[in-house]
Parts: sequence; C-alpha cells; structure tokens
Amino acid sequence: MGLLADFRSAAVARQQLPDDERLSPASLFALVRDMPLTANDARADAAIESWRASQSTKHVLLQQLYRDFGLDCVLIYAAHEVTPSLWPWLPPGLIEELANGSIPDVHAFLRLNLGAEWMAVDATWPARTASLGAPANSRFEPGRDMTLACDPDELFHVPDTADPTEYYELLVHRIVGDAAERRRSFLQHVAAWLDAGTAG
Repeated sequence: MGLLADFRSAAVARQQLPDDERLSPASLFALVRDMPLTANDARADAAIESWRASQSTKHVLLQQLYRDFGLDCVLIYAAHEVTPSLWPWLPPGLIEELANGSIPDVHAFLRLNLGAEWMAVDATWPARTASLGAPANSRFEPGRDMTLACDPDELFHVPDTADPTEYYELLVHRIVGDAAERRRSFLQHVAAWLDAGTAG
C-alpha cells in the first residue's frame, strides 16, 4: 500500500486530486495518463516525486498502483516502429525526421482484469495533448480495450519475477540497437513539443 499512499498524497499536494476523493481504477488511470510526458525513463517512485514520466514508466507505475489496489494487472512491452502513418499529427519537422526512416521502439501498455473482463490500458498521451492531435485515451470504460499508441510487431509479457525497468532496458538495447541515439533525440523533441503546445 506504500506506493498507492505516496501517489495519492502527491496527487493531492499537486492539486490533481481533491483531498476528499477516493481513488478508483478510472481515476488512477486518468492521473497517470495526465502526468507530463518525458523521454527519460525512471523508477515509479521517482515519477511520483517529479510528477513526470516516460510512457514506459507510466505503465510500470500504473501496474504497481493497480496491484496495490488489489487488481490483477499484466505489464506488456511491444516492439514496434514509429512511422509517419502512426503519428501523422506530429509537426512537420518531426514528420520529416520519420520520413528519413522509421524508428524502432519499445512501447508499454497494460492488460487489466476487472472482475470477469480483461481490458487493454494505454496511458501514454495526456488528455490535453488531444488538442495537438494526439490520440489520447479520454475514457476508461471497464472491459473495453483502449487504443494503443503503437502498432505492435511483437509482444513481451513482463514476468512477475523480472524487474520491469531492467527488462525494458534489455528489450530497448536488443530492439533499438544502433538507433538508440536517434530514438532518444526524437522522443525528447516529441516531449518538448508536447510541453510547449500544452503549456498554460
């Protein structure tokens, strides 16, 4: 319960959650989804402290919160390619970068069990980024799959015995390979553009 309590305290302190409001699977999703996106991966507790997270860290954090909440939740990593057709809403400069060749990446999402229903949960894009064209998942409908922020080529279910951050780093090293610096730079530019476009 430690992480869940720390998360709730941080959300209240940052005025993201009213002090008298109880957490729910839907509100946990919305709070993590709306954390500003960063390109830098970190541990779940560091994301709570800074209230910023990469797409992978968001899902590691959300899985731990759901499990603290008593829910069955599986963390999944997906190998995929970032292409202009996948993210057509990006500004021309970033689209041009993708036109020079797709970028290999590893995406994270969850499978959450709510009673008899399993659902895909993707908290990548903050709701406010929808104004820039990002396909943010605006609704949490129990049992209904959300739209993934990638087109998976291969899925990896993270074992309960594995450290999710270390497992992710190993997959990134294997899948991204020599494109690591290009991927890092691209994701930093995406995060900076989203910040600038949603400021205020």
